[in-house]
Amino acid sequence: MSSTDLPSASGRLLRGPRSAFRWTAYVLGVTSFAGGIPTPFYPLYEQRFGFSAGILGVVFGAYAAGVLLTLFFVAPLAERVGRRNLLYLGMALTAVGALVFALATGVLWLALGRVLAGMAVGATTSVATAAMTDLEPYRDQHHVARVAVAANFGGVALGVTLSGLFAQFGADPSQVVYVLPILASVLGVVAVRATPETATAIRAKLPWRIQRISVPRELRRPFWVAAGGIAACYSIYGFFAALVPSYIRVGLHANSPLAAAGVVALMFGAAAFTQVVTGQIRDRRALLVGFPLLVGALIALVLILPLSSMTWLVLVTAGMGGAVGLTYMGSVTLVDRVAPEAQRGELLAGYYCAGYLALAIPTIGVAEASDWVGLAEAGILFGAVLAVAVAILFVGVLRTPTPPGGGGRPRSGTSKVD
Repeated sequence: MSSTDLPSASGRLLRGPRSAFRWTAYVLGVTSFAGGIPTPFYPLYEQRFGFSAGILGVVFGAYAAGVLLTLFFVAPLAERVGRRNLLYLGMALTAVGALVFALATGVLWLALGRVLAGMAVGATTSVATAAMTDLEPYRDQHHVARVAVAANFGGVALGVTLSGLFAQFGADPSQVVYVLPILASVLGVVAVRATPETATAIRAKLPWRIQRISVPRELRRPFWVAAGGIAACYSIYGFFAALVPSYIRVGLHANSPLAAAGVVALMFGAAAFTQVVTGQIRDRRALLVGFPLLVGALIALVLILPLSSMTWLVLVTAGMGGAVGLTYMGSVTLVDRVAPEAQRGELLAGYYCAGYLALAIPTIGVAEASDWVGLAEAGILFGAVLAVAVAILFVGVLRTPTPPGGGGRPRSGTSKVD
């Protein structure tokens, strides 16, 4: 269905051939935006509700459990119930999760809010990306992957930044700030309503099943390279978001939510910006550059943590964000290109599962270790472990030949944009 088939009221939102595509990308970005909102408030919650850093890590890691729950049990229903209906569900879960955070009176509320935020992501990520693939008018699959990655990272960066501003200057900020993701979700519902349905088997008598993971034997080497890329990026995401707000408050003695939010947002913003400026470096070539940069950034982080220097932290954060953005783009464009259409769901399920499991491990690990050895020491320990792991992954990339057509899925048709 094209945008000209939509009712005139919806058509007002659809200007240009890529408008429906962009509104769907907005919906994808809303869930990431909401996920970033609580980040500057975690040290405040820790003090207000009186729980340890280890419990805070578990709360933060509950996000991954929510993602995997809907990714495996709900997202497979998209073709039968309609992709738009699952995107509506994602917006509803986002709004409810934000409301739970606003009303939180204890740690269980925070954990529930994180689970709901993760469920929104799981219900939305693969479904929105599939819809964007069908809505991209020029069948430019690399553009789809690049915009999806930028929406994810950019959404987190924007959410953390606005939340930091509220935390620094707002009255009763830990409640009022959650109006933002609720309003963004309402606009997301309008956006979904304004875009065409792209599912092809609605109301078909398809058996319900849990999303299974399956990787064809001939694709296992490039798949593990791509899965290693997303695992590296998400583990650094979890590691960084768990470490930095508390490190700035405790290690740098800067009791400024805006400073903590700004550093975290810098990492995600740099990753999103990388999608824009390195669009022609993709697949294995991006990983060959991104992995060494990740190793260098992690080593630099380990070295500067004992120095307690905000200047060095900002510089290393910017470099790490660029490395994460390049690595993630290489990872997602590689898996997109090698995935056979008939097995795309099974392969992408394994891909995202690797990423979100990797997100939870350092998040919980840094928080638990900080109770025993101190925050900076825990950061040094996990940063060193991640650097070694990424170096091993880089060796795997070097030993894995570029699959056929190694420049990524080519554009087909014109590349004109509106």
